[in-house]
Amino acid sequence: MRESPNDTIAAISTVAGAGAIAIVRISGDQALGIADAMFEGVSLVDVPTHTVHYGSVVDDRGRPVDEVLATVMRAPGTYTTEDMVEFGCHGGPMPAREVLAAALRAGARQARRGEFTLRAFLGGRIDLVQAEAVADIVASRTRRGLELALGQLEGGLSGELDALRTELLAFRADVESLVDFVDDDIEPATRQAMAATGARAGERIERLLDRCDLGAAVREGVSVAIVGRPNVGKSSLMNALLEKDRAIVTAQPGTTRDAVEDFLHLTGMAVRLVDTAGWRVGRDEAERAGVERAKAAAAGADLALLVVDGSEGYTDEDRAIAGALSGERTLVAVNKSDLGCVLREEQLGQLPGASQGHAPLRVSALTGDGLGDLREALARTAAGCDPSESAMVTNVRHIDALRRCRESLARATTRVAEGGEAELAAVDLAEATEALGSVTGETTPEDVLERIFRRFCVGK
Repeated sequence: MRESPNDTIAAISTVAGAGAIAIVRISGDQALGIADAMFEGVSLVDVPTHTVHYGSVVDDRGRPVDEVLATVMRAPGTYTTEDMVEFGCHGGPMPAREVLAAALRAGARQARRGEFTLRAFLGGRIDLVQAEAVADIVASRTRRGLELALGQLEGGLSGELDALRTELLAFRADVESLVDFVDDDIEPATRQAMAATGARAGERIERLLDRCDLGAAVREGVSVAIVGRPNVGKSSLMNALLEKDRAIVTAQPGTTRDAVEDFLHLTGMAVRLVDTAGWRVGRDEAERAGVERAKAAAAGADLALLVVDGSEGYTDEDRAIAGALSGERTLVAVNKSDLGCVLREEQLGQLPGASQGHAPLRVSALTGDGLGDLREALARTAAGCDPSESAMVTNVRHIDALRRCRESLARATTRVAEGGEAELAAVDLAEATEALGSVTGETTPEDVLERIFRRFCVGK
């Protein structure tokens, strides 16, 4: 049967597997009739909206499938803006599957990935930014990331983009008036006033893009690369921080050949720890490749955690590694404090990062001494990436579109300010408007919409 956007759709909306409750969702013009045909209890087509009713779902022979609670919601005040019915049935794979099968036999179609949220977008209840925030809520791994996604669902970022769109359209109207009166003399002051409108819109874009790195940190976690020479206890320290055996630890130097990653959750945010190979001249091809990956991980991380062996002091090898790191993004852990530390206080103050407020920390991966202080230091780093507002761009697609909008807007602003051709400036502004519209959904191509909603699970 050919799919149609007018089909009534159904899907299981809860995670597969055993559980207390499972939900089967039905949405569309025929949702009430289809639900009523498979339900024994009250007539679902006659009950008021947003009411819950006890009964049973039956199969095509009238045999009970499961005891359920049917929640009836009438358009337009629903998630999809369509008539909806949700059956709350017993958890476990079989009851939900049988209830879904009954809905499909009664005339519903199996929903595609994200189709319920797509209908909410097409129905005008949410814009595309808010729709993508739904997927971010489901995928969020930290409290801060969840708060950011919820803020976007509530319209925090959409409001900022609406304000940007208002300024952009005002500038476009000014420029198109220049096209209409191209033969008239336009005072330079008038052009400058028009260009100022474009400049304000450009500043708004810059503010959004300036915070995109912080948004990515909140969404994905602050990355911390654990680096140092071989056998200083990097893997042991990672295991101690995580409180589990994540990285292989042996007495033989050079055990770690590839990057090992895991998440440490601190103060509602995630710190992505990356254990790397010890930095030295590799003795074989595999170790050399591991060292190169370690250097790349450190270069791409938000913070480098340099581990030194306090019982051996600060060696020339340590200095060479520190020299390759950015001091302002380096925290030093002086490990093996249980064996004693040969570094004096003044020497500790000279270690990388100390002048930027990252005081070196004495720790012992073996006994756990100092790990609390190290976690607090990592938490402070994570907190430095914590946004205070929801109008933050975290989506790569949004960032790319805003950059295209910025480039087109900048060209138009320059043309207007310098007395360039108004027709070309108008073309630039049309491109800028289209780029911005692709973020919120006004001008998003159908194939892009399909890719976006493919990220969702079935039933959402």
